[in-house]
Amino acid sequence: MHASKGATFIILCSEYRPFMGGIALWAENLLKTLSDNDFEAVVLTHLNRSHKKKGVHSTQQIHYIPGHNWKKFHWLYRLPLLLKYMLSRKELVLVAATWNDLEVIHYLKKLFKFRIYCASHGTDVTKHVFPRRPKIINKINNIYASVDLFMPVSSSLDKIARSMYPKLQCPTLVLGCNVMTDIFKPEMDPGKKSVLRQEIGIDPDRPLLVTVGRMMAVKGFRHVIMALPELKQRYPGITYLIVANSAEPERLLIDNVVRELHLEDNVVILPKVDNAKLPNILQVADLFILTSEPIYCPFYQEEGLPRVIPEASACELPVIVSTTGGLPEAVVDGKTGFIVPNGDQLALKQSIQAILDNKEKAKEMGRNGRQLVLERFSDTAMTTRILEMA
Repeated sequence: MHASKGATFIILCSEYRPFMGGIALWAENLLKTLSDNDFEAVVLTHLNRSHKKKGVHSTQQIHYIPGHNWKKFHWLYRLPLLLKYMLSRKELVLVAATWNDLEVIHYLKKLFKFRIYCASHGTDVTKHVFPRRPKIINKINNIYASVDLFMPVSSSLDKIARSMYPKLQCPTLVLGCNVMTDIFKPEMDPGKKSVLRQEIGIDPDRPLLVTVGRMMAVKGFRHVIMALPELKQRYPGITYLIVANSAEPERLLIDNVVRELHLEDNVVILPKVDNAKLPNILQVADLFILTSEPIYCPFYQEEGLPRVIPEASACELPVIVSTTGGLPEAVVDGKTGFIVPNGDQLALKQSIQAILDNKEKAKEMGRNGRQLVLERFSDTAMTTRILEMA
């Protein structure tokens, strides 16, 4: 399975820097780690509008490839460069961000004798749980049949994929996600925390819960909002901060629930921030909370392993998550935070109270959380797993 130092790794992804999504960060870290350890590694990605606006250009390692219908013909746009490497390299490994990046290309494996490693980040697998379309399922199954190593971000994704695609017979390496622990770190100065809170318009004395994520039903924002009326009686100024770009219909649902429960003074929604600025928000919260839930409309959605959970832990925030998908894989229940059954309002409120009522316990959980991140989600930990892959 292991490649020699003479191997070339071709990373196939449809998003890359300066885009800040999870796949872009995954690809960047993969490229850096392999290059730093003397492997030849290159990225083949899509040149999108964001790249054009920012004036990015291809380099020897990163190839931004134009294409008007990238979703359908990405394999065709990549083919000239891929053939160049296939014809000139003795040992080649294709590392795909998702199965979709391997469409058509996987047929070339028998001819050029390269290996295929395929990652999974969540929706690329879960969206096909429901509705099940036999034609698509069969296509994905045949692609997975050519994969030599499967690299999901969580064990939960591995279970779903293997239950759906019997031809996925290769070994699994749960790659997880990496956190930039030099940026995501705690702010120890109370004065700076107060200033940062004031900058986002939240009183420094208010208990502050924070959620960061796309404004979609799968994130389960409503569970936290519905817990606030009772919590408000105990903590009158309690504030729930949602960091997400507004998107309908979820924003309409949130606004409606907030109005019905008279929580206009207790729920704050801020637009998405750049990853470099996110630590400032996490650092001023009292706890991070993500009560995601499985969603079946318009297709099945279940969280893989949101990077923001270990990012919050790296900032020494105690974390509360639901039992959905891979969320529990980033939390040690009772030590770095709490894992609550999906939809269990009583358990959710009790967990929030346990953290807000015991500052010393909250600090201890925060410290334990950062230690967990350093051990399992840091660049160093990720490097070890990537080199296991290599």
